[in-house]
Amino acid sequence: MVMKNYGRVMIVFYMAGFLGGILYTNLISKDYVAALGIFNDYFLNQYVQTELAGGPYLWYLIKIRMAPLLGVFLFGMARIRKLAAAGFLIWTGFLCGMIFTSATLRLGVKGIALSLAALMPQGLFYAAGYAVLLLALYYYPKINWNFQKTIAVFLAICIGVALECYMSPVLVKIILKVF
Repeated sequence: MVMKNYGRVMIVFYMAGFLGGILYTNLISKDYVAALGIFNDYFLNQYVQTELAGGPYLWYLIKIRMAPLLGVFLFGMARIRKLAAAGFLIWTGFLCGMIFTSATLRLGVKGIALSLAALMPQGLFYAAGYAVLLLALYYYPKINWNFQKTIAVFLAICIGVALECYMSPVLVKIILKVF
């Protein structure tokens, strides 16, 4: 029951960022989104035809996924741990709001399906790993960090990276071929 209330605060921060991303995309950068290259037909057709090299792509993902994790962890060791946790959630929500809104404006229902396919398999594991870390940071000293949390976060992020490398490209290609 207590953890349920802890999670609500995290969801509020994330949803505030998500709403901010939607509003920003619709009100401020709508013209820029219309010209966005990642959702144009040429880029999407090229993506379907491209084969990713698993090894180099895996190392690329490890680098770009571990950097924010390390950053949040290091900021979490300072006195600004609550601000770091809240800021990360707001920023992540903002980016997701922008992605979903951009995809929807550009591609409609196909954009929503494409965004879900691109984020969903690994996103569940990333969310679980970050939830453990952010809850511990935000509610310190009520929630203490321990070795089990370290292992849980590390495993969740590693599984997320593996899914993003090997499963997400396949799902995205399936969505692009179906639509």
